[in-house]
Amino acid sequence: MKSSGMLMIKINAPIKPVPFKRVMTQDKRRYNCRRYSDFKDELGYYALAAMHGREPLKGRIRLHADFFKKRKGLLTKQWGDVDNFLKAVMDALNGICYRDDGQVTQISGTKNYGEPHILIELEEM
Repeated sequence: MKSSGMLMIKINAPIKPVPFKRVMTQDKRRYNCRRYSDFKDELGYYALAAMHGREPLKGRIRLHADFFKKRKGLLTKQWGDVDNFLKAVMDALNGICYRDDGQVTQISGTKNYGEPHILIELEEM
């Protein structure tokens, strides 16, 4: 999909947003928690489908993500930090939508109430 001459990729993932979790270490072995690893795999599946067999983007990337969660309490602390949700998305799309998350030069995100899902827009600039 093109927008003003630039390549745009849209991903609608009907999954619950999960924030980035730091890598854990046990007996000199590094690993991600299961919930975070499963989230990255699942979002990666939706990203692959959205790519329609194309190669990862090569240029500078603008990324925007809207995170939706069912209403429980306040939209602030109980929800987690939006930057941690964005980091999780960037990790999951790495190697699928772009070669390296260092290509992302603009990033934005919102937290919203609604049926749990994530809407992502990537634009090569």
